[in-house]
Amino acid sequence: MTAVRPLNSTLPEIAAEPRPTAKTLTRRAVFGRALLGAQILLLAACGGDDEDDTEQPRAAPTAPQAAVPPAREPTTLLVASMLVEFTAVVDRAVDEWNRGEFPGASEDIRLERLTIRISTRRDPLESLQHIQERVQAFLAERESAGTPLDVLMVNRLFDFPWAFRSGIIQPLDRLLQQDGNDPLARFLPPALELVRFRGQMMALPVVLGAGVARYNPRHFADAGLPVPDNGWTREEFIAAAQRLTQDTDNDGKVDNWGFRPIDNFMNWLPFVLQELDRDVIDLNTGEVRLMDPAALRGLQFWDDLGSTHGVMPHGAEVTADLYSFPFWFRHPSTFFYYFASPASISTGKQAPLPAGPRDVTPLDLGASLAIPVSARDTAQAYAALAPLAIYLGERFLLPPVISGQKYIETPQSDHINLMLPEYDRQLALHALETARPSPLASSSMMLYQLFEKLSLPLARGEMAVEQAAQEAQLWLQSYVNE
Repeated sequence: MTAVRPLNSTLPEIAAEPRPTAKTLTRRAVFGRALLGAQILLLAACGGDDEDDTEQPRAAPTAPQAAVPPAREPTTLLVASMLVEFTAVVDRAVDEWNRGEFPGASEDIRLERLTIRISTRRDPLESLQHIQERVQAFLAERESAGTPLDVLMVNRLFDFPWAFRSGIIQPLDRLLQQDGNDPLARFLPPALELVRFRGQMMALPVVLGAGVARYNPRHFADAGLPVPDNGWTREEFIAAAQRLTQDTDNDGKVDNWGFRPIDNFMNWLPFVLQELDRDVIDLNTGEVRLMDPAALRGLQFWDDLGSTHGVMPHGAEVTADLYSFPFWFRHPSTFFYYFASPASISTGKQAPLPAGPRDVTPLDLGASLAIPVSARDTAQAYAALAPLAIYLGERFLLPPVISGQKYIETPQSDHINLMLPEYDRQLALHALETARPSPLASSSMMLYQLFEKLSLPLARGEMAVEQAAQEAQLWLQSYVNE
């Protein structure tokens, strides 16, 4: 999986990019014509039955023509995607489907992909609200025009908890129960937990994310420190970050921080999950556990990194700008983000997160496929959605489809996105093994709200941990249970 890009400007409208289709005879039509030809030859070889030999010979009756229905044109389903970074793989899937080379593809269905282009705002929360409004409007406009969407593919910027409860997509449970192929058995169980909402399966996952530590190897080498690796503990993390936090010009201000949180990753969440036995929120029950003693211990550890150990920005002078992305503008020695292919990392290396009481990293939903409530034919939409989700989910990092792991272990050119150097290959497998499903990490809205309501006030020293957690808990309960 390619790490999610920061919100940036794209085209200001929602536009469709139709893909050309070719008309070909289906195997059913070819077989029907061959069968009709055989019937005609057989009937023509048979004569009439003469009732009286003295009568003049009569012409053989004309063989009756079999009624053959005309070949039916395949139904074209519209698949909408707002995933610019995944366009190549999605387009390849559509092309293979339409060429008849796609495993599990129906001959009666062709696919046409639409690209949803949405302008963004400078403020992340305004952008998320705008994305939701525009996608809702787009779906309504397509339905009014008589060309509704059949399959919708969205990423975390769309905010999954909102999408699940918004009424724009429909649960898949009935369709999954009627599917004799049991597609859910092909997905990682933790991945399926991320698409359940109030006891219903709302989508199928196609991309996962897992937290890792990113670091600048040059800083570690200059400080004479070993680079992070499996088994890296919290204590070793703190010790390294203290060595890497430096006032290079002796003016009394830190120039290089050993650890710098960023605003589009929930930096304290790994420490909380290492203390808790499950995620902070439960989308099935609406429960929020940020005030649990275990969660407060994880938050306190994160807060101590700045207030006690002095390895990350802390104090009244801290501003949101200090947490801005991308990291190579700020040159921190270490920060936390999503696992990514090394080819997509402009600088730095990645390693497991420092382990606490448990070796756990948050697992989040990067992208999913769903059926809009306005789809013309739900059964046909599902006939495309299930095989598409399995195909895509086997080819993206990190793969939610179980078989995708074998293509990480033994790379093949047909799964080029899963071809990794040996160290990153092992890191990807380790991340999948230690990841815990986190709906909280899968929500961009909750991420940015909690940055403003929890992370920033703590970093500025404006609140104690318990007070900040209480305010964040109240907001989370309101959002999750809307």
